Amino acid sequence: MKKTMLLLSLTFILAGCSGDKKADGKYPVIDIVNEIGNYQRVYCSDLFSSIELIPLETGDDCLLTKVPFPRILLTDNHIFINSNPFRQQLYAFDGSGKFLNPIGRRGQGPGEYLFSSKFFLNTEKPTIFVEDTKHILEYDFKGNHIRSFKYLSEDGFYLENYAYAGDGMFVASTLYNGKNPYKYYLVDSNGDIIKSFPNHIFYQKNGKWEMTFEGALTPVRLKDQLYLKDYVNDTVYVLKDMELQPAYVFGLGKYTFPMEFLEDFEHQRSLLVSAIRITTTLVFTEKFIFYLIALPEASPKPKAKPRYNIILKQDRPDDTGVYGIYNIEQQTNTLLDTDDYFQKGIINDLNGGLPFIPIYYAGNNLLVGIWWADDMKETLTDKYFANQTIKDPQAYQKLKELLKTLKDDDNPVVVVAKLK
Repeated sequence: MKKTMLLLSLTFILAGCSGDKKADGKYPVIDIVNEIGNYQRVYCSDLFSSIELIPLETGDDCLLTKVPFPRILLTDNHIFINSNPFRQQLYAFDGSGKFLNPIGRRGQGPGEYLFSSKFFLNTEKPTIFVEDTKHILEYDFKGNHIRSFKYLSEDGFYLENYAYAGDGMFVASTLYNGKNPYKYYLVDSNGDIIKSFPNHIFYQKNGKWEMTFEGALTPVRLKDQLYLKDYVNDTVYVLKDMELQPAYVFGLGKYTFPMEFLEDFEHQRSLLVSAIRITTTLVFTEKFIFYLIALPEASPKPKAKPRYNIILKQDRPDDTGVYGIYNIEQQTNTLLDTDDYFQKGIINDLNGGLPFIPIYYAGNNLLVGIWWADDMKETLTDKYFANQTIKDPQAYQKLKELLKTLKDDDNPVVVVAKLK
C-alpha cells in the first residue's frame, strides 16, 4: 500500500532529534526515546511543599463510581467531578468537599445531556460548559441551564474537544480523515467557525472507519493559554491571541506513531508493538509538564501493580502506561519508576499516603489528583506506613484520622499538592 503522508510542519523530523534540548533550536524537545528504561523515583518532597486531602461527601444523590482517569476541575470555591464509568452526571462540591448540587441533568430534553465526559470552565464568569454528543451546554455553578449551541460539522466530522479560549470564543478540533485541510478551529459564542488552523498530517485512508487516535486530547489551560495535542502529531501547540504555534515536541524517535495504522485498520497491532502513544494525562504548570505515555510491548517498563478493570470486573496488567515529568526551565525529562509496592506516580514522602498523580492544574501552584477510598483502605495499613518516609508528621496524622472513618464505597478523596 502506498503511503501519501505529507507533513506541513517539522513534527516527525523533529521527533528524530529527541536527544537535543531544542529541535532545530526552536522548540524544546521532551525526550522520551532516550529515557526508556532509565526510570527514576521522584518524591513529593522534591516538588511540593504540602499536600491537602479533601474527602468528597458521600450520598445517594452524589455517588461517584471509580474510573481509571476521572475528570475534575477546581475553582476557589468549587470542585466539579462526574459520576460513573460513562461519566454521565456532573456534580458540584464546595472547597471542603460538601456536596452542593448536580450540574444540569441527564436526558434528551432542552437543557439536558446524555454524557458529561468532557466539561470545561468559563474563565471569565462562574459558568461551566458540558460537551454532549451533539451540543455544548452552559450552566451556572448552581446547575441551572443558561444556553446551548450545536456542534458544527466540517470535513465530514463533528467538531469536538471544546475548550473556552476567552472573549466568548472556543477552540475545537475534528478527527483526521486523511485529507481534511484543517484540524483545529476557533468558534464564536454562536457556535460558528471564525478561524481555521491548517492540518499538518495527510495520508491515504482505506475505508470509512473511525478511531480514537484520529482525534485529540482534551485542551489544557495554563493561565490565558491553551495547549493542544492530538494522538498522532508529536507536537504540542499553544493557542494564544488567536494564533496557534508549536510549543513543544515529544521526542519519540523510532517509536513515532506509524501512519500505516491510520491508513488501514488492520495495522492496529503494529501500533501496540512499535509506537509510543501520548495518552489521557497531560497537565501543564509554569514549572513542569506532567504526562502519561503508553509504551510499545517490547520496551522495558517498570513493574506495576495490576489495576482493576471496571468493565471486565477483574484485575488486569497495568505495565504499559508510564508517567513522566518535564522540567520546563531545565529542559530535562524524567520517566517515573514505581514504588516498593509497584504503584505508579510521585512517591508520597510527605504524609506517607498513596503516590500522587496530577490530573489537573488549578493555578496558584496547586496540582490536583484523586485517591479512591477502596485503594486507600486496602493499601494504607500500619505495615505500609511503617515502611514509608514521612516528612510532614501533621499531615500524616490527618491522613490517619481520615482512614478511621473512611469506608470502601465512599466517594474519592481529592488530593491538592502545592508546588514549591
